[in-house]
Amino acid sequence: MSKRNLFLLAILMSVFSGCTLTPTEKNKLAINERPVTVEHARDSMKNSHDKQEVINQILSKSGTDEVLKQLPVSVAMGFDQQPKPPMKSREYKQFRQNLIDAYDPIKIRKTISDYLLSQYETEKFYALLILLDRPLVKKMTALEVASQTPQAIQDMMQTGNIIMGQASPKRLEIIHALDQAMNATEMAIDMQMMISTATMVNMNKIVPVDQQMTKNQLTNMIDQMRVQSKFPTQQFVHLSMVYAYQTVSEAELEEYIRYMKSDIGLWSTQIFTSAWLEVSENTADRLSELMDKTFVRENVL
Repeated sequence: MSKRNLFLLAILMSVFSGCTLTPTEKNKLAINERPVTVEHARDSMKNSHDKQEVINQILSKSGTDEVLKQLPVSVAMGFDQQPKPPMKSREYKQFRQNLIDAYDPIKIRKTISDYLLSQYETEKFYALLILLDRPLVKKMTALEVASQTPQAIQDMMQTGNIIMGQASPKRLEIIHALDQAMNATEMAIDMQMMISTATMVNMNKIVPVDQQMTKNQLTNMIDQMRVQSKFPTQQFVHLSMVYAYQTVSEAELEEYIRYMKSDIGLWSTQIFTSAWLEVSENTADRLSELMDKTFVRENVL
């Protein structure tokens, strides 16, 4: 995996781990605490019957809104830390701006909100909102949000070897189990491939015709990238989890996994995974459109 592809993954994972992990956690808490019943959920939400209001509260309490606020800064910071590719300065700056614009927090939030609204189920959404207010869930949410600031991501990348070296074999085993329960690595790869494909297809248009790759060559390259990215992506996912949950006990992490495997935990993971995959697809489309309007048409040879 190239450094550029690893950077794209870092951006995507900063969103994913900041939001998708949170809902899961909430559902699990119901195992050891008083079960969340439909009646309990309805009683607690009797003054909030509006679907959009419930979704807004979920996006706020889950940390999604906070993570999205920091996204443009994270994208710019990560891009600026990468080696400059062999292109003109003006083209490079334009590509940088296209990438930042593609990650528009307002549009991304609307995509998530619209998807949740299309999947709305009163009892489950009310129950999820209740779980978001549980003490352990709040603790995990705060840690996830804190680990996704630009400064935290930079610190994680600089101290990654030390962090992983200090993690006990048991903790690493638990982290691996958490990854499998969430299907986090596979989702990260899917999200990365959507953005990488849009970037490569459009960049291919601005090189001399005799140097352009064919459609089959592009497809083969993307397929190879998927295979080659499996191990480094998994490493990055595990590092992100180890870093975020440094202060969490192994017992809490094991409980977290049990929560995620509960019925509501599985439902929560599935619906948020689908929402973020839609975000990735829409972001890839926006990047393609922006490059076509402001980069490809102007610079095509």
